[in-house]
Amino acid sequence: MYNCGMKMLFISPNSPRSSVGGVERCIKNLISFGSDALDTDKTLFVLPSDTGDGYEKIGNSEIYYRGFLQMATKDSSGKIKLNLSDKIIKGKAKKFYDFIVKLLNSEKIDIVTAENFHLGVPPAFSLMLNMACQVSNVPLILRVHSFAIKPIQVELINNLLWEKIVCVSKSVAGDCFSKGAEISKLTTNHLGVNIQEFFPTGDRTWLKKQLGLGPQQQVILGASRIVMGTKEILKEKGLVILIEAFSKIAFRFNSLRLVLAVGKPPQFLSNEFAQALEKLKGFIKLNGVEDRVICEPFALEQMPQVYRGADMFVLPSENETLGQVYIEAMASGIPVIGTNVGGIPEIIHHGENGFLSALNDASMLAGQITQLLEDEKLRKSFIEKGLKTVRTRFGMHKLTRELFDYYAQIVAKSRGAVSFGNIE
Repeated sequence: MYNCGMKMLFISPNSPRSSVGGVERCIKNLISFGSDALDTDKTLFVLPSDTGDGYEKIGNSEIYYRGFLQMATKDSSGKIKLNLSDKIIKGKAKKFYDFIVKLLNSEKIDIVTAENFHLGVPPAFSLMLNMACQVSNVPLILRVHSFAIKPIQVELINNLLWEKIVCVSKSVAGDCFSKGAEISKLTTNHLGVNIQEFFPTGDRTWLKKQLGLGPQQQVILGASRIVMGTKEILKEKGLVILIEAFSKIAFRFNSLRLVLAVGKPPQFLSNEFAQALEKLKGFIKLNGVEDRVICEPFALEQMPQVYRGADMFVLPSENETLGQVYIEAMASGIPVIGTNVGGIPEIIHHGENGFLSALNDASMLAGQITQLLEDEKLRKSFIEKGLKTVRTRFGMHKLTRELFDYYAQIVAKSRGAVSFGNIE
């Protein structure tokens, strides 16, 4: 068990209050885990806010919402601006630095984690955070949720003073290593799922009632955000291929429906979200399945009931650093189909606990969906082995305890203890 009395600070440019992606799910789980920690432990969070500064205490988790981490603004015409001026960035970074230094010292923080800082905020924030932790002599961890694409992102990972670089999958760790990160700094700690929220028992009728579907109708579920920043990501998330694959088999199964659960965006991206949703509906119309496909936005807290109401989960993404949605679907007791890319094969073992489809192959995907629909024994096998996968490898409490154990060793080492090995 990790050290009693350890104070951990997590800083993220993404908040579960505003969106539903992998980083936000991770923060939500950390808050939940930290709230139940021992009385002598404390887990602190600094998260962005677009509605003013705020503070919230949940058990032993303390959350500071701050505007200096909000990187989107609207101009006078109401258009979203993600490329802030140097003057605005400088002002926000200065406020960030002053706040973090004060928090580190007043709370006597033992260790800091920067979530996805190589791309979630301007480079100045990584530099300021490194400076603050160096001045305060506090170990600083970078947790990498996304592949580094731009040269500046690679440089931020490789050349700042991170004590360790914790990656959410072996795929991400391999990508970091191939781009120059020190092997001695790299480790993997998978993202997990809260099995107290996502579980197979309970009401399985909520989704169909919500959508006006009859109990006899079968539901193929795809779930994803459809905008990232101001960019729509329908193709990248595999939704276009999923619609095409569904159109190939819909005529064979009259009771079959495809439900696309799209993540609710931050309020300031409502216009971009509406445009992406219209484009998604355009692809549905192009494939002639308007009467068989339902697009519906859902909030993060609704997703457990959404999964439980489906008969299978399918998301043929072009890439995923891990793919937390597949774990959530498995935990909810439905069979899954993903693609053989990124971190997805670390979750889905083809033919054992799910199917892995080839990239952008609608015909292969349609065949796999059909096989699952027609083979009850295979469906049950995938469900059973998927639940075992979650229990043994991807439970949030297990993985978070491992992470905190790892952090306790880092803290001990920084105080003069012996060296230690990686999580994986």
